[in-house]
Amino acid sequence: MTPLSTLPERAFQLVFPKVSFATPWLLWIVLAVPAYVGALFAWDLARRGQLTRRLGELPVLGKVLASASPGRRIAKDVIVTFAIAFVAFALARPRIEGERRVELHGLDLVMAVDVSKSMLVEDIAPTARMADKKLDPNRLERTRELAGAVIEELPNDRIGPVVFAGAAAHFPLTEDQQAATRFFQDLGPNDLPPGSNVAEVFRVGRCLLRPDLYDDLGCSRIGRRGHGGDPLRGESLDPPDLEKAEKVEEQGERGKAIVVFTDGGDADAETVREVRACHELGIAVFMVGVGSDKGGVVYEVDPFTGKKTATPKRTPEGNEVVSKRDDAGMRGIAEAGGDENRYLATAATGEVDKDAMRVVEALRAINRGLATKQVKEMHELYQPYLFLGIMLFLVEAAIGTRRRRRYPEAR
Repeated sequence: MTPLSTLPERAFQLVFPKVSFATPWLLWIVLAVPAYVGALFAWDLARRGQLTRRLGELPVLGKVLASASPGRRIAKDVIVTFAIAFVAFALARPRIEGERRVELHGLDLVMAVDVSKSMLVEDIAPTARMADKKLDPNRLERTRELAGAVIEELPNDRIGPVVFAGAAAHFPLTEDQQAATRFFQDLGPNDLPPGSNVAEVFRVGRCLLRPDLYDDLGCSRIGRRGHGGDPLRGESLDPPDLEKAEKVEEQGERGKAIVVFTDGGDADAETVREVRACHELGIAVFMVGVGSDKGGVVYEVDPFTGKKTATPKRTPEGNEVVSKRDDAGMRGIAEAGGDENRYLATAATGEVDKDAMRVVEALRAINRGLATKQVKEMHELYQPYLFLGIMLFLVEAAIGTRRRRRYPEAR
């Protein structure tokens, strides 16, 4: 059922189908103005006649009111009617859909954040954001802040956010920076199995970056997508109109990279095999180390709050688990990806922005492809109608209600 507020818009679109309105309910004012002004004019005319008859004899008053111009008064009312209608029409903000071709210079980037229990170790200095939001000064919060700062510096890149521990959870490549940043904030240690499976990150990453090789890379285990795009109950099951969807035309192959933020990773056989597979596909691999070489004790995590408890995690022998930033292991992973200098260790103290710019500068060295996209945008059409409305108000104010007569009393 069509809402009452949009009925005028639907009627207008029968004549101009491509025009829509940002605030269509204001069109009711456009329709109501003529009736309102007409009723007001009729009431004013009747009221003036009643008052005139009370003042005296009509022949005498005829000479006194000889300069009054009913035609001018009608003209003023008509002009005011059109002026209010034009202003209300402008306030309804008529728009027409158009297209604009934009060029995209960027790369496809998978950013993976470690959310394992060791990332809750508090061996880093608190940042201004942590102090302001009263967050625990741990590796995970610093990594989230660092990942967000990197994303802000890459406005033209498509980001595929991944969080991992014993398994990996991912989000498709997106140009929505806020969605990517929010994905990192929403998931924590309780949302994934315990552990730190770095190999799974590279397996998921290459599947996200090379969907054209979906079957060849054995990506069926991560799935193409979930059911988030399925229609709701009662909605149409018809496939979307692909001709109306935004199409990206690749003019040059976009660079592809995987950046992993973690406190450590073993360069075991499985991880090295996955990293080398990424390298063969032309995917650059970066490792970003978080934490300190001094390290700290790893604590168990509360299953309800996701916060660390006062109970330390222990080895089978009963010793407390101490986590240190594993520079050697992460440098070995970066070397397997083709360049050991693509391992970047962050400072345990200092501003996050400096570490973020180091990561951004490293990513800028990767070739960024060129693509063009037809972007749909709405063009506002209210300006001429608003101008006409204002000008009509000025014209109406300049018109007097009396006509000029040289000897009005000689009538």
